[in-house]
Amino acid sequence: MEKEMALFGKRVEEDKYMIAQLIQEERLAALPKDVVEENRKFSELVLEERARFIELLGKAMQDSCNEAKNMAMITEWGNATGNFFLEQGSTLDAALAETGLYRKHLAAVIKSEGRRLGISPEITYDAAELLHALLDHATYSYTHAYTISYQNKLTTTRQEFLELSAPVVPISDSVAILPLVGSIEIDRAHYILERTLLSASELKINTLIVDLSGVIRVDTMVAEQVIKIIQSLGLIGVEAILTGIRPETAQSLTTLGVDVRTLNIGGSLKRALENVYN
Repeated sequence: MEKEMALFGKRVEEDKYMIAQLIQEERLAALPKDVVEENRKFSELVLEERARFIELLGKAMQDSCNEAKNMAMITEWGNATGNFFLEQGSTLDAALAETGLYRKHLAAVIKSEGRRLGISPEITYDAAELLHALLDHATYSYTHAYTISYQNKLTTTRQEFLELSAPVVPISDSVAILPLVGSIEIDRAHYILERTLLSASELKINTLIVDLSGVIRVDTMVAEQVIKIIQSLGLIGVEAILTGIRPETAQSLTTLGVDVRTLNIGGSLKRALENVYN
């Protein structure tokens, strides 16, 4: 049977561009013409990658007795290709949708070659099953590499976001502003606390204006973290002035049992700055 598998594999390898082109045409047929034209260069690159993958499958069939080697080659392809297409902005679902097209067109080639060479239906079926196994492993390898890279990218992006989410901005040798913007979840709140204390210490400031006017929602968790920031700043000798306090924010602070009269509340950021420098 190895001889027949090698013949099937040789045919797949020889027809790699034809198969790749058929798959590509089906994929592009579902897209608007202007999108196809706009991405023509990328499509040419994808066509070459399809052909390279199909060639890899053909070579694996020709060496069907060496399963470990074949699976290692497929894994290497999946890792490299999954990372590459993530960087190109391709979605995982789009790649997975193509698996059926590979099965369809490769199976057609196998059936055609089986009939041409007079190979028994049983062996032809086995050849198709081998291709399915190789495709399944390729799909797994691609998906795994894509997912890991995507998670790493999310982690990096989140870290960059956190680093930008606590910008202690010095406006003089002794005064700085911490403008908080957007929503604040528990992880970000902890990071802001740590980063603010470190920045205040490094800048050697005496006063930090914490502006909450850009915070979307101040619930009890956010209010609790704000109080922790104020208390921690006090321990290192930095006076904290709260600005941008809305009625709902004051309500959240009251819910925590905080007497807002004990806090240094400066109204608007503009008014707080005027008070600091007057």
